Amino acid sequence: MRVLLGILTIVLGFTARAHATEVCPYWPLVIAHRGASGYLPEHSLAAYQLALEQGADFIEVDLVPSRDGVLIIRHENELSHSTDVAKRAEFAHLYTKKQVDGIWQQGWFSEDFTLAELRTLKLKESMPRLRPQSAVQDGVYSIVTLAEVLELLSRHQQQTGRDVGIYIETKHPSYFAHIGKRHDGKPIATDITALLVQQLGKTSALPGQMYIQSFEVSNLVRLKHQLLPHVGLTRVKLVQLLGDSRQQFMQPKDSFSEPYDFYAASQGQLQLSELPSGLKALAGSRAHYGLLQTTEGLSAVASYADGIGPWRQDLYPQIGGVLPLLAEAAKAALVVHPYTYRAEADYLLRDGSGQQTSMQDELSWIYRQGIQGVFTDFPDIAVKIRAEVCKNGR
Repeated sequence: MRVLLGILTIVLGFTARAHATEVCPYWPLVIAHRGASGYLPEHSLAAYQLALEQGADFIEVDLVPSRDGVLIIRHENELSHSTDVAKRAEFAHLYTKKQVDGIWQQGWFSEDFTLAELRTLKLKESMPRLRPQSAVQDGVYSIVTLAEVLELLSRHQQQTGRDVGIYIETKHPSYFAHIGKRHDGKPIATDITALLVQQLGKTSALPGQMYIQSFEVSNLVRLKHQLLPHVGLTRVKLVQLLGDSRQQFMQPKDSFSEPYDFYAASQGQLQLSELPSGLKALAGSRAHYGLLQTTEGLSAVASYADGIGPWRQDLYPQIGGVLPLLAEAAKAALVVHPYTYRAEADYLLRDGSGQQTSMQDELSWIYRQGIQGVFTDFPDIAVKIRAEVCKNGR
């Protein structure tokens, strides 16, 4: 029996660390954040294609709905930041002011446009000052749907034999389903989480690896225990995104420090049910992401999710030192996929001596710490550093 258990341990260990070396405890996944968005306008089909060519293991998509209930790929439902909608006179009447996740915004919103109308918009670079080489592509690409991205991955697999996964974020699920209003004041009443599962359940060719992530909690619990099992997609992994843990961006200033569904419940705008016992006490209070990063919070997260996606500046404010959250997550059997690694100086961190470090050096360091995956706008850099550090060492 001891021999059998020993063999089983070796086999399982090899499976879990098939690519690992002494330098890197794990073979870290490279997740193309909004595609290869450091080079081309985010969430464009071209940015996704480039990410595939650069060797990304996953491409990340953000989902918002159209007025007619089609899931499109945008980082936010407000469209003026990344499309030419503000210059389109035919849509001037849809300009409005809305409270999205408790924060007032002005502009044009996806839920007020049909898919046909959205198709006429052209994408633009969302950070033109930092990425002028991408901004020259403004006006070239169009909004794409989830279905089109799944088709792209299927074609890539057929043509290359490489099965690239998809990493899906449901944006503002409580706002779309229960709280938000359309331009005409009527409820949006669109359950994007259910729409996503329905679409995945009806898609014949799905990637072999899929993650769904959210900054909210209740929709992930529902995915785990109801929606995904109902369509037989229990292999889909779930990740709890984590914002700022230091309560710097609490409502009404911002919505980055606390799950919006918990905040809405605390204001009597939303009823939450079927939460893990460890989270029930938080559901009606001003629960912030720091509470989810405690030992008790991570244990509760592990009851419905497979991993966490921390803000990288929260995981480590500088390069070097210990990573207590990484160790605590390991105790709860949660993988850790921090966001977002960018090459521009505006996003670089400093080491213990105060020196600014490059993205390459930061990735080399975090790979060695045992991180299981990274979100990056520059998948080619992350792939290159992984090959150098995790295969050959330095």
